[in-house]
Amino acid sequence: MKTSIITALLLLLGLNCAASPATQLIRRMAKLQKYGVMTGHQDDPIYGHNWNLEKGRSDVKEVCGDYPAVMGFELGDLELGKAKNLDGVPFDRMRQEIKAQNRRGGIVEISWHPNNPVTGKNAWDTEGRPVGEILPGGKLCKEFAQRMKRVARFLASLRDDKGQPIPVIFRPWHEMGGGWFWWGKNSCTTEQYKQLYVYTYQFMKRQGLNNLVWGFSPNTGDASLEIYYPGDKYVDLLGVDLYDFEGSAENYTKNIEHELSRLTEMGKKHQKLIALTETGSQKLPIKNWFTTVLWPAIKPYPICYVLFWRNAWDNAKELYVPYAGHPDADDFKTWVEDPRVLTVKDIAKTK
Repeated sequence: MKTSIITALLLLLGLNCAASPATQLIRRMAKLQKYGVMTGHQDDPIYGHNWNLEKGRSDVKEVCGDYPAVMGFELGDLELGKAKNLDGVPFDRMRQEIKAQNRRGGIVEISWHPNNPVTGKNAWDTEGRPVGEILPGGKLCKEFAQRMKRVARFLASLRDDKGQPIPVIFRPWHEMGGGWFWWGKNSCTTEQYKQLYVYTYQFMKRQGLNNLVWGFSPNTGDASLEIYYPGDKYVDLLGVDLYDFEGSAENYTKNIEHELSRLTEMGKKHQKLIALTETGSQKLPIKNWFTTVLWPAIKPYPICYVLFWRNAWDNAKELYVPYAGHPDADDFKTWVEDPRVLTVKDIAKTK
């Protein structure tokens, strides 16, 4: 994104000292984007390749000497009133880590995979056409509103040491163009999807939340990134989720070029920041993937961050960044040391 566009974005936002926490974070990311791309990792301080819930650990930090600039966390199962999320992460611990990331100057992104409100099964169960049932007028609207209130209370509880709201990137209802979630293309119409996104936005606003930067992130492969777009009023950041599940450098590079080219154009059109909101090469089968595949592919595009998915201690295939001792640890460290790749220490002083 050219400097003139970033300037226009800041002017459009009407930023001043009285700006909301969310608006301040948008302003900050626009500044940081001029310096480079922020590193991100899902559940980074909570578990890793061969450890779980040990405080002070991070696979990224143990390889590179610093935490990622952006940490991703997941709220699935919170809506049911459970103490742990769908990956077994205690919400109290998650809150602690979000506060710690904010304290060190980092940024937080939050996703939400809610259970299917019709069947009671997980987010990947697509039966029952739930979206129509939870929108205003639907028979499950009141029940789902109670679930959203639990999410809102958690988001409102994210406060810094001075009691001020911690701004977070909130990324609900993602990958809507795929058929694998109950809010996806096989389970609702595009209009119902837009109504769901807008309804969620308005609901959280009514709860008094002013710390949410709203992320809209389709999956790769859709004919149009705009078909589900709910409107500029409801979106602050545009993203795309794109993985290399095949271990193919050629296909990943081609897909990145296709998706980030049109995401860049969409960002310019709507005056929004853009990001690679989920990515990674599962199990890292390609040697030197970060310096020879990822970086050449994403470097030409004005993304503000790239978030790698999780290193799961209990699932060997869920490995997206090297851990200490991994064959590609040196390559990952070399990539992170590029001046245009930002960790938390690189962004801490930029407010």
